[in-house]
Amino acid sequence: MVVSEVSGKVQTVLGLVAPEDLGVTLPHEHILVDLSVYFVEPTVATEKHLAYQPVTLQNYGWVRRNYMKSLDNSRLTDEETAIDELLLYKRNGGRTIAEVTPQDVKRDPLGLARIARATGLNIIMGTAHYLAMAHPLEMEGWTEQQIATEFVNDIMVGAEGTRVRAGIIGEVGCSWPLAKNELKALRAAAMAQQETRAPLVVHPGADESAPFEIIEILRDAGADLSRTIICHISRTLFNSANRLKLAEAGCYLEYDTFGRDPFLYTPAPVDAPSDAQCVDQIRELIAEGYGKQILVSHDICWKMSLTHYGGHGYSYILEYVVPLMRRKGMSGEQTQTILVDNPKNALQFA
Repeated sequence: MVVSEVSGKVQTVLGLVAPEDLGVTLPHEHILVDLSVYFVEPTVATEKHLAYQPVTLQNYGWVRRNYMKSLDNSRLTDEETAIDELLLYKRNGGRTIAEVTPQDVKRDPLGLARIARATGLNIIMGTAHYLAMAHPLEMEGWTEQQIATEFVNDIMVGAEGTRVRAGIIGEVGCSWPLAKNELKALRAAAMAQQETRAPLVVHPGADESAPFEIIEILRDAGADLSRTIICHISRTLFNSANRLKLAEAGCYLEYDTFGRDPFLYTPAPVDAPSDAQCVDQIRELIAEGYGKQILVSHDICWKMSLTHYGGHGYSYILEYVVPLMRRKGMSGEQTQTILVDNPKNALQFA
């Protein structure tokens, strides 16, 4: 495949589609992922017993308060459950999902292709390296160019020895402070974006200054900031002036924690905004002229977020957040822009 073949199109796990075919889109989700790298075995005997139980409605309350102490909670690996969850999203009007699981946390290209066929949804797969805690040991010796070549191969040839191609670079994991290998991967992502013209998605460290450090690194490495998505705005930027400053850089601001309790982000800031407060922030950005740079999603990556286990599922934004937006004064045109038009523009190749 050559760059001209993908220009102006969106690359799903089943092939290229026109941007107009995306419809309602969630730009930041996980369908198949293993986050056991986060698992912390409890030291208390009774909790140690709970840590290795499967997630059920009976232990859901404990899991929700101790989500990184439950090994089963960290793994979304059942395809049939994924299909059921995604069909609920589809029944509520969803059409496309960007699945941004990096290879370090068990990305599954063939599994995603099977799920796309079973559901009829557009699934866009990412290519990236996650946080340093998940990196393979051998990454220490890799160069930026080697990492960039890996990303390009995933997009232009196929990921992990398959013919299933990634359609976005991301989510690229960044801690705070930024680790050495994370810096390499971030710069490599910019290099790969230059070569492929793919969208770029970045997970910033949990610090108010982290997105701005990332923007400068990407700019220096030649990234196209107008085709770059900065994730997790609600848990990262609490200052209104900083949100406007980031928007001025030209990137997309992604509010991707809808449905998640504010204390369930790591590290968990006590002042993380509620869903209603996130909508207020979005309305402020729209009023300042940045409505075309806003994306919304859930970032589902734990079992407790799935409806099978008592969670909100992939259709929460459509069922509950859109009505909340309307009650808070957002127009149908504005919600259409955020749910359909912005992802259509953000997720296509330049």
